[in-house]
Amino acid sequence: MLHNNTAPFQDLSAHSTKQHQGRVTVFIDAAHVFYAASTLGIEIDYSKLIAQLVPQGQLLRAYFYTGVDPNNAKQQGFLLWMRRNGYRVITKEITTKETSDTAYRSIDFCVEITTDMITQAAFSDTVVLVSGDGRFAHLLSHFAHSSTRTELVSLQSITSEKLLSEADKTTDFAGFKGAIAKRHITYKRTRFSAA
Repeated sequence: MLHNNTAPFQDLSAHSTKQHQGRVTVFIDAAHVFYAASTLGIEIDYSKLIAQLVPQGQLLRAYFYTGVDPNNAKQQGFLLWMRRNGYRVITKEITTKETSDTAYRSIDFCVEITTDMITQAAFSDTVVLVSGDGRFAHLLSHFAHSSTRTELVSLQSITSEKLLSEADKTTDFAGFKGAIAKRHITYKRTRFSAA
C-alpha cells in the first residue's frame, strides 16, 4: 500500500535541504511519466516511485491521470494493479483509432489536475506535481502565497522553464532513475551432465 513511505530520497535540488513534507498529496501526469521512462530507458516501479516522492511525510492520496485504450488488456491489468495499490486512477478514453504515444500525450488533464490539486491542498502541507507541462505554471504560482508547499518532479530536459521556476522544489527524474526502475531478474540455464 502507499501510506507512510519512509524510503531514502535523493534530493537533487542544489540549494534545498531535506524538509519534512507533512501531509502529502501526489498528482501524476502519466503521459509525462511514460515519456520520461522511455527517454531514460527504464520501466518504472510505481511502488518505488511513490516512496521516492514521499520520503519525509504522510501520503494522503496519489492521483494518476492517464488516457486508456479499452481494448488493451495489458493496460487494464496495470490500472487494476494501480487501484489495488492505493492510487486513485483518473482516465479518459482515447478516441482516435491510433493508440500511439502521441495519442496518449494529446489527452488533456489540465482541468482535472488543477481542480483536484486546489481541492486537496486544503488538507495537504505539500502537493507534489509530476509533470513537465508549462500550462501548470499558473497553478503552482497560485500556491506561492499559501501555506501549501509545491514540489515538481519531472524529466527536466523536456520541462517548461516557467513551470520549473514556480515550484518550491524541483527534482529531475534523470537523477534518481535507478531508484525507481523495475528490476528484471534473469535466470541462467544450467546444463547438467550425467556423472
